Amino acid sequence: MNKKIKLIGIGDDGFDSLSQKVQLLILDADIIIGGIRHLSLLPDLKAQKISWSKNLRQDIEKIKKYISKNVCILASGDPLFYGIGRLLLEYYPISKIEVIPSPSCLSLCCARIGHNIKDIEVVSLHGREFDNIIKYIQPNNKIFVISHDRNTPKKIISLLKELRFENSTLYIFENIGGKDEFITKKKANKIIEEEFSDLNSILIECIPNKHSIYYQNFSGISDHEYENDGQITKSEIRSITISKLEPMEQSILWDIGGGSGSVSIEWSKIHKNTTISIVEVNINRIKFIKNNIKKFGVNNISVLHASVPEILCQMDRPNRIFIGGGLASSDGLQIIEESIDSLLPSGILVANGVTTETEILLIDMYKKHGGELLKHSTSNIKKIGNLHAWDQKMQVTQWKYIKE
Repeated sequence: MNKKIKLIGIGDDGFDSLSQKVQLLILDADIIIGGIRHLSLLPDLKAQKISWSKNLRQDIEKIKKYISKNVCILASGDPLFYGIGRLLLEYYPISKIEVIPSPSCLSLCCARIGHNIKDIEVVSLHGREFDNIIKYIQPNNKIFVISHDRNTPKKIISLLKELRFENSTLYIFENIGGKDEFITKKKANKIIEEEFSDLNSILIECIPNKHSIYYQNFSGISDHEYENDGQITKSEIRSITISKLEPMEQSILWDIGGGSGSVSIEWSKIHKNTTISIVEVNINRIKFIKNNIKKFGVNNISVLHASVPEILCQMDRPNRIFIGGGLASSDGLQIIEESIDSLLPSGILVANGVTTETEILLIDMYKKHGGELLKHSTSNIKKIGNLHAWDQKMQVTQWKYIKE
């Protein structure tokens, strides 16, 4: 008979800290799987111990051959808090797994310093790009960082100084919950040449000054912050465009004719649990997009160097589509029609154009499919000698379509 896999969270204080019920599950196990550190926390047991290899997915797939045995998997703290639990659930339904958590590292760290978990943003840098943290560094934010290794605190301190958040307070937690637990609390600019353990996490209280550099997590970032060659949805129009797209979590966005990537980047900063694909045919703009993604520290955008409409049939069907370029070409009509066909029910398409040719196409689409047709215009004040006048930017025609 198939038995449930026991997914057990264990703290750095080891086997003795577990409840008697959980200890008995481990003592009764035939197979125990975990990291080398987790397995080292156990007493001598009859069970076969298996440590994870570098190929976690392959290891998890192999568990199927042990399904008739008593299998325990050990994980740090709460296995569903940036742990192995999420990956395990891709292979086995929850009906086949019993999750038994211990306090997460976040819970333990907040308990030590009296912080409320609900007030804190969490970012994991364990096995992830370091730049992912950039978008969280905002005035008065509290950020809990799951470190990659002993060098993570130093890299964060260096970044805070670079962004002129050097007055921020850092709590560096080493071996939290274990016998070697140690907590450092200092301003970022007061931590000099200190060494930290491999097992550490960090809480940052972001304290700005008037020179601090940060990028707000809402639409309308200044155009000059983006690398671009002029093909960029301008700041004011970008805000309108994103509002018309009605961003939502757990959605798929296509950004066709990405230019600088500004619309996708600002969407990503609003909703991190979104899958975004930017399609751009110009190789120089691909470079701009990738540099901008790195600068703003977003990590859920794929950049496709490809032509439309050819690539569209190879992409996952979207809930949202933004078309910011390419409609003035001979393929403009086909791009829109194939985008509409690909759009999921209740999905939204927004297309912008500044040329007369694109405007005519969008008017035709409005007549054929309905929706909203708008024209946006913005002006900046400009000095002319000793006087001033309004300098009007190019008008943008915008069509919004909602699929039934």
